[in-house]
Amino acid sequence: MLKKSSFDFLTGLAGNNHKDWFDKHRIDYQNTLDDFTLFNQNLIDAISKFDKSIAQSDLQGRDCIPRLNRDLRFAKDKSPYKTYFYSIINEGGRKSGQAGYFIVINPGECYIGAGAFQPEPDLLKKIRQEIDYDLEAWKKIAEDKKLLKTFPEGITAQEILQKVPKGFDKDSPAKDFLRMKGFFVRKYYPDSFFCGKDSFSTILESFEACQQLIKFINTI
Repeated sequence: MLKKSSFDFLTGLAGNNHKDWFDKHRIDYQNTLDDFTLFNQNLIDAISKFDKSIAQSDLQGRDCIPRLNRDLRFAKDKSPYKTYFYSIINEGGRKSGQAGYFIVINPGECYIGAGAFQPEPDLLKKIRQEIDYDLEAWKKIAEDKKLLKTFPEGITAQEILQKVPKGFDKDSPAKDFLRMKGFFVRKYYPDSFFCGKDSFSTILESFEACQQLIKFINTI
């Protein structure tokens, strides 16, 4: 489980997103990073017992967590820091673009999930092609009872096109999936959940239900 102080730091940062405040709370930041890193390392160790791709990787907890600094080059909002922590656990690390297990710690809007959130165009095209080619295998994953019990919303996307993309039959039986620009499951939890003693086991069980989704995408 995570410490309440980690949420306190992120809440404080959200209301004071500037360098002066951050510098005064750098120790709090480091403690929060250490807390989240340890949580992810424990998850990696546990996931390795049912996901061979993670077991065979050299993935470490810190490898899964992006920097807190925001990329301001093209941003209208010049706030220097993200006000949340997130992690992506996959074989190739957070920069690999692979599907993975993820956790977002954003006070008031925390969630866990798995899949490919915003795949790069080449990967997105390959996923669509594979779904179109073997819809039966994909539907077996998407309609899996354990997956849907854990993530009632089912496989979803951040953005869904109005029409089937070019290169695919507009009347394809897979058309509803082909319009999706991501393929992931997600479930929101209150902040208090992550500080509770059962959070780790619940998250681990949820991730275990996503194995076939991860495997489908990462073996394309």
